Amino acid sequence: MSLMTFPGGRVVPATVLADLAVRHLTGTADPAAIRALAPRDRAQFRFWVEVLDWALTTKAVARSELWARRGGAGGPLDVVLSVTRMQALAQACVMARAAAPQSCGPEIAAAPARGAALRFQPVAMVPKGAEGFAAEPAGYRGRDAVRRADLFDKMDRAAQRRGQAAPFSPGQVLAGRSYAALAEFVSAGGVKCSSLEGRIGGGAGGLDWIERHAQAAARLARMQARIGPGAALSVRRVRPRNAPKRAARAPSRTGRWSMVSACRARAWAMCCWRMVGRRAGRTSTPCARRWRRRWKGCDFALDR
Repeated sequence: MSLMTFPGGRVVPATVLADLAVRHLTGTADPAAIRALAPRDRAQFRFWVEVLDWALTTKAVARSELWARRGGAGGPLDVVLSVTRMQALAQACVMARAAAPQSCGPEIAAAPARGAALRFQPVAMVPKGAEGFAAEPAGYRGRDAVRRADLFDKMDRAAQRRGQAAPFSPGQVLAGRSYAALAEFVSAGGVKCSSLEGRIGGGAGGLDWIERHAQAAARLARMQARIGPGAALSVRRVRPRNAPKRAARAPSRTGRWSMVSACRARAWAMCCWRMVGRRAGRTSTPCARRWRRRWKGCDFALDR
């Protein structure tokens, strides 16, 4: 593949992106050329910079395979990295990031579609004679397990970087994850496998799949009834729209979107800014106008 084509963007040769990525690592890249890239081309360029940094750190590639100096150490820099080699390094980087830690064992295969994952040690309560029960590791052969990271993990890491406590208690996180799993199961329809192989056989004594789906839908309806149709915080107080508030809150509860993404999806950025500015009492001050131009709304007040 010699060209990187994107809908709505410019056609940038892949050799140009690879050349810019290598020169960016050496500090000889043209900033004007990087700024002139289309948004998706810039994303591809940044990803390749991360790939090359990973390759040099892990010694998957030597510096001589990326660039060479003509006429000695002080000569001009020539990029010798080919697009084929760049794509091979990118694939190796993706597979290396998707690999499970060594403490999880070789049975957990690398899965790039899994996304960000965290390891944990399963724990089981075992009897300890007359003293009662005690928690002990219950992993297979003492190994760790892997679970997919969600929005709660992201917020927890952000709080740790700021030196603050976790924003939610373990019980609240467990309730949110249970709600997310239940909402995903109900939205998937609970449809049984429609292939011929999936219709053959079946155990007796269990619930039918439609009964299980009906029970899950009823439980989800009870949880939504307890949550209520209103918003915990009124987002817009001037010219209210008829957009459903639950649609904006559900992605955040299920761990798919952050509050900023949910507000952007409902075009609530400016109304959130007005609410925050009104509470701060400086909606029309020069400081407020400067922050409005910089952050284009209230994103800084929600996730920073």
